[in-house]
Amino acid sequence: MRILMVNDDGYSCPGLVKLASILAKKHEVRVVAPHKCNSGMSAAVTFHKPIFIREITGYPYLCYSVTGTPSDCVKIGVELFATIRPELIISGINTDFNIGTDVFYSGTANAAIEGSLNNIPSLAISTKACEEQFDYVVDTFLKDFDYYISLSSSKYALNININNEAIGNIGKVICKLGKRQFCDIYLIDHNVQDGFSCTLVGNPIPIENDIDTDVVWLSKGYTTITPICYNSTDFRTLESLKRKILLPKRN
Repeated sequence: MRILMVNDDGYSCPGLVKLASILAKKHEVRVVAPHKCNSGMSAAVTFHKPIFIREITGYPYLCYSVTGTPSDCVKIGVELFATIRPELIISGINTDFNIGTDVFYSGTANAAIEGSLNNIPSLAISTKACEEQFDYVVDTFLKDFDYYISLSSSKYALNININNEAIGNIGKVICKLGKRQFCDIYLIDHNVQDGFSCTLVGNPIPIENDIDTDVVWLSKGYTTITPICYNSTDFRTLESLKRKILLPKRN
């Protein structure tokens, strides 16, 4: 199978390297990933300025470093396959979960959505792990690789979150996205030459979630699988708005 692998943490991220190295033993793997961390880039694409691409040697697969966003990497990666398109796109493995509202900000998840926009089955894989914990996550994913392929489609991407070994994975659940809310804290630094700088930090705030969401199932020790797509239309509200009668304006 021809597999294009991307991420938002950079081409040397251990999650990507470990997974790509194993998959390359049986598949034709090509990595096209940012030259540095591009977390939180969502679906951003670079327009009207050059993106620099460099081949990186020393890996058991073709690897390219890109000075662009995760979605740029998908677009460029598909073009690098020339007339032979990848049969699968894998985005990740990300170093933190992408659940609930995170998906709207996630470069990992939106790179997979970009893959589906190119009519290529795509998987976004995330976990919360440090480097030495990725072996377990990679093994857990590969154990069910054929299952994920059977669920995949060119019409949507699959957003997959896998717990690390300390928590474990009781099983797999197909579920909807939940809600995540953060306490946004900006660290202000006035010791800069012009103006001031601010750095966003913060932690998740516990909020109530529907029981059948990725946020809840993941916390219970399950791998979560959610189909995601580009279409953010609120269809229920759409129909409600269509039924509204526009009243004439009064003078």
